[in-house]
Amino acid sequence: MSRSRKFGIGLCALRLLMAALLSWACLEHWPSLSANAELDALADYDPLAGAETERAAGHFSEALMIIDAGLETSDAEQRPALLAAQTQIIAERDAVLRRLTEAGRGALTGQGDSTEALTGAVVADLLVIGDIRDLLIQGAKALRGEDSDEVIVALSALGLATTVAPGADAGVALMKFARRAGALSETFAKTLLRLGRRAFETGKSDELLAVAGDVSRLSERARPAAALRILRPIDDPQMLNRVANLAERPGGTLALWLNPARSTAWLKASSEAGDSVGERWLLKAARKGEAGIEFLGRRGGDLLRPHPLLGLIKAFWSGHLPALLTNLLDEQAALLTGAVLAWLLFECLRLGWLLRRQETPA
Repeated sequence: MSRSRKFGIGLCALRLLMAALLSWACLEHWPSLSANAELDALADYDPLAGAETERAAGHFSEALMIIDAGLETSDAEQRPALLAAQTQIIAERDAVLRRLTEAGRGALTGQGDSTEALTGAVVADLLVIGDIRDLLIQGAKALRGEDSDEVIVALSALGLATTVAPGADAGVALMKFARRAGALSETFAKTLLRLGRRAFETGKSDELLAVAGDVSRLSERARPAAALRILRPIDDPQMLNRVANLAERPGGTLALWLNPARSTAWLKASSEAGDSVGERWLLKAARKGEAGIEFLGRRGGDLLRPHPLLGLIKAFWSGHLPALLTNLLDEQAALLTGAVLAWLLFECLRLGWLLRRQETPA
C-alpha cells in the first residue's frame, strides 16, 4: 500500500473518531430532544375557547387577557375572530347598570368577587377615598379591641403618600384588594409589613414603591382580576419583579395565568439554567395551554439539560457564550444531531471504501 493511501486511511479514521465522539455527545442530549418533541406534539391552546369559557363564567377581565395573549402570539388568520370576540366581550362587560351597582359596592366596602367590584375598589383607592376608608375601618377595629390588619394599614398609608405617583398607587390599590381577598401569601404579606416598617423608620419607601410598581405593571398587562390570580403563589419581591418582567413579553400573561403555582415553581426551578432559558420554555409550553404547563412539571428537567456541545465550545471560548449561540443550540439540537450522525455515517462509508481500495493494486 502506498504512503498516500495509508495517510488517507489514517486521516479518515481520525475524522471517524471525531464524528463518533460528537455523535455520542449529541445522543447524550436525547432526553431533551424527546421531551421537546413530546411538547411540540401537544395540541395548541385555543384562545377563543379559553376566552369563551371565562366570559361564560362572568370573568371578563380574564377573557380579555386571553384574547390579548392570542392577538400577541396567534397568526394573522386568527386575528379577525379574536378581534370580534374582544368586541363582544367588551360590550357585555360594559353593561352600565351592572357595572355601576358592583363598582359602587366595591368602592364603598373595598371588597367583592367580581371584576366590577375590584374596579370600584381600585378607583376609590386611586382617588384617596379608599385609603382613608381603610384607615378608618382598621382604626375602628383597633378602638374596639379587635385585630386590625397591619398590612392594610401600611398599604393605605403608602397609598396616601403615592397619590402623586399613579403607577405605584395602582399597585398599592391592587395589593390591598388582594390582601382582603386572600390573594396575597402570608410570606409576601410579612415582607410588605417589614418593608412598611422600614419605610416608616427611615422615611424612605423606595423598596415598597418598587413592589407597588411591579404589581402595577403586572396589572396593566394581565388586567387586575387576572393579576390577582397570578399574585397568589408569589412569596418575595424578587419573584414578583421577574413575573412582572415576563408579563410584558408576548404571551407572558397567559403563561403565568394558566397555572400560577406551577409557572412560579418552574421559574424558581429553572433559575440555575438562566432566567432567559426558563422563561423561553415557559412561553413555549403556554402555547399548549395548561397541558403544556403541566408538562414542564413532568419533563421540564430534561428540557433544561444543556447541550453537551456547549462544554466543548466553552473550552475554546474566552468569556461568556453569547445567548444567541446558546439558544441556537437548544432550538436546533435535533437538526445538529442529525447532521453529526450523517457525518458519522459518511465517514464510515468513506473508510470502508478506502479499505476496499487498498486491496486493489496501485
